[in-house]
Amino acid sequence: MVCPISVGRLEHDHVFVPAAHEASSRLESPQSIPAVRTCIFCDRKANTLEDVWPKWLLASIGHDSTSPTQYWNTIKRPPKTWPGPRFLVKQVCKDCNEGWMSTLENGARRTMGSLVNDISVTLDSDRQQILALWGCKTAMVFEGAKQNKNQFYSEADRHFLRERQVPPTDTLVWIGRYSQSNLLHAEGRKLVARQPIASAPAEDGCATTFVMKKLVIQVLSIKRKPESHAANIRLEVQGGSWGRKLIQIWPVAERRVSWPPTQSFGEHDNSLKELIRRFSVGIRFEGSTQ
Repeated sequence: MVCPISVGRLEHDHVFVPAAHEASSRLESPQSIPAVRTCIFCDRKANTLEDVWPKWLLASIGHDSTSPTQYWNTIKRPPKTWPGPRFLVKQVCKDCNEGWMSTLENGARRTMGSLVNDISVTLDSDRQQILALWGCKTAMVFEGAKQNKNQFYSEADRHFLRERQVPPTDTLVWIGRYSQSNLLHAEGRKLVARQPIASAPAEDGCATTFVMKKLVIQVLSIKRKPESHAANIRLEVQGGSWGRKLIQIWPVAERRVSWPPTQSFGEHDNSLKELIRRFSVGIRFEGSTQ
């Protein structure tokens, strides 16, 4: 089930993304969603409501129906607020929602249920891929609720995920453990270079972080310049004990990994905030000869 692609890896204060060796999902320019609302994963009409947070996950967390949800679509206006954690979006078609997305949800649930409820497990390569795919799919669904101009993932990225059932090219995914027991949080951050380098092979990036009770998932996707398909990329990462707090699950670096990691993200320190922001300040894209 695992698609053989180059393996990215975390190197202390850098993330190394190797040159792509297969057809890229990012060769096409990003396209905005048409005025007539179509499914973000295919060309059919978006005619069904999708639960961004699956119902089984909300039931597992034991959510409070009166606890407020806040959703920031832009930093220029106050967030939208409503009671309870349920988040519905109309961005997908019935065929996708009840077809491959339902299959993915059922497959991910069996593994995520253990991690969310703090049960130690060993993840083989298939289970790692399913978790990574779920994280990328959910990041795209969350992002679809934004203004079109703020979106990172292109139509080609979303179609690539649906058709191949793997994350987009130049994407890395990690999982970790959070010590608090009732947090439900998602946050996407664009990567902005304070001092862009003209010769750098990458031009943009996005890091999406999910916290679901005990489980943390972080998805990092990089957008290459069209002429840089064969270049390696190094990204600076803000400090943290990432090697002890995170396990890389995509691209699959180890056929079997054990969860939880040796260290957790704490409720009473800044480690979770540091994780969310580790790619967001002072990012520098560089070419690499490694």
